[in-house]
Amino acid sequence: MALVASVLVVSGCSSSAPDEGSPGGNGPTEETVLDVTSTQVSLEDGSRGGYDADGNQVVATRELETTIWYPTEGDGPFPLVVFSHGYLATPEKYEELLSRWSSAGMVVAAPRFPLSAEGAAEIRADVPQQPGDVAFVLDQVLRLAETPGSDIEGLVDPERIAAAGHSLGALTTAFLRSEYGFVSGFDAALVLAGGPLDYLVPELAEKPPLTFVDAGTPILFVHGDQDDAIPVEQGEQLYGAAPAPKAFLEVPGADHSSTYEEDSYPTWPVVAEVTTDYLQWALDIDPAALEDLRSAVDGSGAAFLADDELG
Repeated sequence: MALVASVLVVSGCSSSAPDEGSPGGNGPTEETVLDVTSTQVSLEDGSRGGYDADGNQVVATRELETTIWYPTEGDGPFPLVVFSHGYLATPEKYEELLSRWSSAGMVVAAPRFPLSAEGAAEIRADVPQQPGDVAFVLDQVLRLAETPGSDIEGLVDPERIAAAGHSLGALTTAFLRSEYGFVSGFDAALVLAGGPLDYLVPELAEKPPLTFVDAGTPILFVHGDQDDAIPVEQGEQLYGAAPAPKAFLEVPGADHSSTYEEDSYPTWPVVAEVTTDYLQWALDIDPAALEDLRSAVDGSGAAFLADDELG
């Protein structure tokens, strides 16, 4: 399918990565913390539209405002993480977590989905289109990294790419690793508070069950046991369908959103540390980070690996 993009750099802003001594203990303890900044680009995929549960076209093109966090120092090029936000959320709601990943040596690109973001038309049934959005954004960010004069020129390693997402964005990430919406090129996946399609989008319950493919690509699932939007049992069901290598991190006391969005939330630090370690390991930034992940879980007293098949 031909993809047509319109790229416009909208704004850039500087920020620093969290300090070790900041509230909530959310800084890395034994790793270099890189300064991070962000920019926004407007991407438009003119080859696809957006649809409601009855198949009616709601928008003719896919407009994807995308925020990109990237290190302003360190030895690039860096791995790329494409992040998918939850239903009625925005990329900026996850800024603390995404900038934390970036401060550990990653470029993080997060699109704003046209029909499921905050202020959008609120059409969950458009979620099968979102893997195509992720693939499109991935392609355009890689092109931008090769464009002279762009903010991220030369900063992205096209051989090290991960997909991550929360809630409806977690289901989008699962789609990327399944027969439902498989996209090649990803080396790892991170599913935060996800669940199966028939639970998250009942209006699409007649769709076939999600079947994962591409065994060999690691997937980490994270879920709070106090999640009242997508109960942990639903996350376990999605996890059960995924092939190894995989692991399931359960976080007692964690709710559906705060633990991923608010660095002052009690369980944010362990989620931030474990997900950072996982991405550093899976994207070959630090081969020892898998053991760091396990040590962080064991020493946290705030989470446990309900299953660990990461190798």
